[in-house]
Formats: sequence, C-alpha cells, structure tokens
Amino acid sequence: MAKKTKKYRKVDWIKAYKDYVLQYGETAKDTKSLLDYTEQPFVQFGELFDELQDIEVAVIEDYFNKALKVLDKDKEASKMEVKDQHLAFLYLLMELISKDELFLRIFKRSKRGDASFFVDLQKALNHKELSWAKLKNWRPDFVDDLNINPKRSLLINHAISCMLFSIEDKSKDKQDTDAYIEKTTDLLFKLTDTSTLHSFLDLGKFMYSRGKSKMFS
Repeated sequence: MAKKTKKYRKVDWIKAYKDYVLQYGETAKDTKSLLDYTEQPFVQFGELFDELQDIEVAVIEDYFNKALKVLDKDKEASKMEVKDQHLAFLYLLMELISKDELFLRIFKRSKRGDASFFVDLQKALNHKELSWAKLKNWRPDFVDDLNINPKRSLLINHAISCMLFSIEDKSKDKQDTDAYIEKTTDLLFKLTDTSTLHSFLDLGKFMYSRGKSKMFS
C-alpha cells in the first residue's frame, strides 16, 4: 500500500497512480480504487482533479513538461534550427519515458481504443508553448480567431506517435525508434515548412470565411 502523506500534491498523485499500475498490473478502475490505495480522502483528490481521467492525462503531460523544462534551460537549444529543436525535444522525451517502460506498456494497452482519453490528452498538450512550432511569415486571420496552431498540433501528435512507437519497440538500443523519429521528423518538416502547409491553411481560411459569411447572411 502506498505510504500515507499529510497532503498529496499533483506530483504525489502522479507517482501514486504509477505505483498502483505497477503493483496491480492494470490501471485503476475508478477514483475509489486509487483513493483506497493512497488512503487519501476525496476532498484532496477533488482539489486537483475532477475525475480519474484527469490524473491519467496529467501522467502523460508530465513527461512533456519535464522535457520542455530541460530544453528551456538549454541556452544552445534556442540557437538550433526548428527541426533540430524538435528532435532534441523528442530525444529528451524518449529518455524520460524509458525509465517508465513497464508502466507505459500497461497504460498504453489499457487505453487502446479510448478516444475520450486521447482527445483530452491532445487538448492538454495543445496548450504547450513550443517555440519551434510558430507559424512564420504567414498567419491567416482565422488561426487567431479560433486560437489554433495547426503546426503545433501536428508536432504534438508526432511526439505522441513517437512515444507510442518507442513503448513497444524491442529493437536493440531502441534503434527502430531512432530511425522512426529521424524519418518522420524529416517528412513532417518538409510538409510544414513549405507551401504544402500554407496551401492547406489557405483552404481552411477559405472554408472558414465561407462558413462565417453564410452564418451571418
């Protein structure tokens, strides 16, 4: 049973959730299961989370936060090309998740097909500030109107895909993961740093403007 503490912080809940999964070999079925394990009252849980899925999102988000924190402290990183910044972030992320491989394998398999979880995760991660995800030289009005950054969304989803690939990668020294990261990153930046993305967004701008004109006509 997890050691009882005076008051759980967010980091304590994240650790407790991981410990629960490693002890029982499965994710917590509901909030009560986790509360029984931690011997914490619901009021402490409720101060930070609305439901169990909020902790599950926070667990994965924590890896991203830690990788971004390390990268932000690296003075040389800001001088890198945007593609190299993204690669540096991905390799930091892979290093962090490598310490929790067993937990993540169990977690991934339990969340297979859980669309609700992945939607909530993407919403949380899409608020992250990625300096290398800024749209340069061209920014349609509708991007600001909708408060979206399609390039950031692509890069976040790419990072998630790299995590999912690495978790199940059994190749020596994760060589397949390295190859996957390099090849997909190269392709991704060829798409997002050329007229391809601009054309895609231009189409989106047209459809958005057309929708607004119909809405208010």
